[in-house]
Amino acid sequence: MRPDYMGVCFLVSSVVSFNAGIWQIFRRKQKQQLIENHKNMSKPPLKNTLPDDKNLNTEEYTRVSLDGTFDNEGSCLVGPRSIPSYKGAAHTDESRGGFLILTPFQLAHSEQFVMVNRGWVPIDAGKHRTMLAQYIGEGFVAAQVRGIIRREEYLGGSIFSGENRDNFGPVAADLSWLVMRPWNMAQLYYRRRWGEAAERENLAKHGAHHYYVEMLEDFSGDDQRMVRGHAWPRRRDPDEVTYVHLTPIVHMMYVFFWFSVSAGSLYGMGKCWRRQQEIFALRKRVHQQSVRLERKRQQEAKAYLDAVHNVEQIQKVGASAASAAQLGSSSAALSGQEKQQ
Repeated sequence: MRPDYMGVCFLVSSVVSFNAGIWQIFRRKQKQQLIENHKNMSKPPLKNTLPDDKNLNTEEYTRVSLDGTFDNEGSCLVGPRSIPSYKGAAHTDESRGGFLILTPFQLAHSEQFVMVNRGWVPIDAGKHRTMLAQYIGEGFVAAQVRGIIRREEYLGGSIFSGENRDNFGPVAADLSWLVMRPWNMAQLYYRRRWGEAAERENLAKHGAHHYYVEMLEDFSGDDQRMVRGHAWPRRRDPDEVTYVHLTPIVHMMYVFFWFSVSAGSLYGMGKCWRRQQEIFALRKRVHQQSVRLERKRQQEAKAYLDAVHNVEQIQKVGASAASAAQLGSSSAALSGQEKQQ
């Protein structure tokens, strides 16, 4: 391959690998913060929700124990998603995928609401509201929520189309949301329950947060229903929540790897650049030598043409002299004959 083409490939490789290394640095910081937040699960549970959303970076995974009432009719489906476990699916119903269920939960002795992730149900629950009811029940149900605080999810947008519209509502009417958007879900719930006229008043009165509560499996059986021999919704246990697939040290190894690839690519690009410079210098020398040879060839050709011209001139002069000599001899012969007569 030509060195200039290889240099471009090395340049692209160095830029991509450098960006990958920077990304791994940010991922390492995120994992460190995640592991630090997992320590919040060992603290005593809060008896109320967080006062604001400002400290979610450090207060995520904080345990809560809340008393109140579920409004099952206001439940939202999020998905389709695979079973939320690193252990994999256990049977056929789970292997087909399913949905996470977020239900509005009104705190006891308060008018404040918080969205609660009650767990995962098979995909059949999304076919109709009556199918969903067999997994979570109907109407208003008093319950105790024991879980952890989780940050909302966000779908990235585009510089051309702007923010992703799926962050602000379900895919279509009576269909599931693609991501966990508790603030937008609460806003839609208030709008459907009390109308759009007093939307701002309801938001101020009942509250809306950029976090939700994820219920954990404590094997108490509260708020779960038996369907086909299994307890639903299916929830994660603390071991599954705190499981970290790639630790910060692994991300640090990736940082060294990608930066090494970037350095190697820069070295290769430098070698290609020097080789290209050598090729340019060689081309310049070859061009100069070609010019000299061409100039020499032209000089030799000119000398040859001059020599040929001189030879032709000499031949012409010789021919003229021979003709003159022949004429002279002819004249002498005629003169001799005339004298004899």
